[in-house]
Amino acid sequence: MTNILTSSDKSLPPLTLRLYSTTSIATDDATLLPSLTALINLCYSVSHTSGPHGNYLPYAYPRLSTSTALIDEVGKDGFIFILTMQTPEGEQKLIASASAKPFKELKHDELAQGSELATSFKRRAAAPSLDAAAVFEPPQTPKSGDAAVAGQSSKGGKELPKWEIVCNVVHPEYQRRGIAAQMYEALLKEMRKRVSAQEDQEVHLVITTMKEINEIYYQKRGFVTTGERRFEKGVGGSEVGFSVVEMEKIA
Repeated sequence: MTNILTSSDKSLPPLTLRLYSTTSIATDDATLLPSLTALINLCYSVSHTSGPHGNYLPYAYPRLSTSTALIDEVGKDGFIFILTMQTPEGEQKLIASASAKPFKELKHDELAQGSELATSFKRRAAAPSLDAAAVFEPPQTPKSGDAAVAGQSSKGGKELPKWEIVCNVVHPEYQRRGIAAQMYEALLKEMRKRVSAQEDQEVHLVITTMKEINEIYYQKRGFVTTGERRFEKGVGGSEVGFSVVEMEKIA
């Protein structure tokens, strides 16, 4: 699927949005996955390393350690959106991406299989350490939003389809232009399409993210915080410590 998007910033040319499965993105263009990995790691480094009182995480702490890590994380049932912009030279520049998958709660033994999952802040049944070799399991603090979402998570006695937003990134040069919101809407539309032929099908969205960076952003979009884990200074090389929040929304 290919769509043309128009940014709220009229100085940008038309943007091309393409939908990929994890199979097609690995086979359509040999340069796409490395470029996408570089974009996600750039956005992650810019947002997650700089805090007002020190670095949340070391700059060299990548979100994805290999070019196939996103495929592994999204899985065969998930999907990935890629947004490109045509440059004056006629090339397609990758400027944003968003991905999602059917939700599955990870258990601690699954996290122990490799450090990639352990560093991606995914929702789990047992809180992991940031480093595979470290033994650090902070307790999760339930939040008031948990009960609110639980009361809406079923319809007609049936559980709503539950989907997890894996990542939603926009190149730092093109942020604050409404692109992230458009990517989120594209994710939501595709999730609904995959679970029902009805356009008004509701889905139960979940995301796990760093509180200091993204909690307010997602709260403004209707998400509620349902859990929080605190990682103190020194964990994962953090200079100031940080919190990981679990957020949910019925949309």
